[in-house]
Amino acid sequence: MKIIFLRHGLTESNKSKRFSTADTKISKDAYKDLDKSKFNLRDYNVDKVYTSKLLRSKETAEYLGFNEYTEDKRLNEMDFGDFKGKRISDTLIEYENFYKERKLNPYDIRYPGGESVKDLIKRLDDFIEDKKTSHNTILCVSHGIAIRAAIFTILNDLSNFENFWIDNGSLTIINIENNKKILECVNKI
Repeated sequence: MKIIFLRHGLTESNKSKRFSTADTKISKDAYKDLDKSKFNLRDYNVDKVYTSKLLRSKETAEYLGFNEYTEDKRLNEMDFGDFKGKRISDTLIEYENFYKERKLNPYDIRYPGGESVKDLIKRLDDFIEDKKTSHNTILCVSHGIAIRAAIFTILNDLSNFENFWIDNGSLTIINIENNKKILECVNKI
């Protein structure tokens, strides 16, 4: 069983360093990276496609030629709660105390009105456990931090969570054999 995680195409929110919203669309600049994604996916026979419920993931799947997909909210990006739609730089000022607390406890603290890193990892682990016996190869069009959380369903050592970057359009692949999860690749672009 193989789970291919693909990060959605570049968005204007990514470019402007803004927390995305549910209706954030991919940018016209996304297609160069997504053409590379198409090329990288040619080696895999995808049996089923899942996307998050967020627009940018569905747009990405459709651009890649996957018009039949199943939406699953467990693949959504981390719920940033009250930060959605705001510039990251503005939240650093407005939520200064949150960021101070986050430095001390980066994995358990929840974004105001949102979720924590540990919440996200549990959500992705639930998805992987649910799907691991259902198909030979599935493609999951998701989000950077959500894909990082999927990696940490395997690695478990959260001290390295911030050391992984997932590029737009990249593939991160998990093989599951004999109930054992193995990282095949991370951030293939």
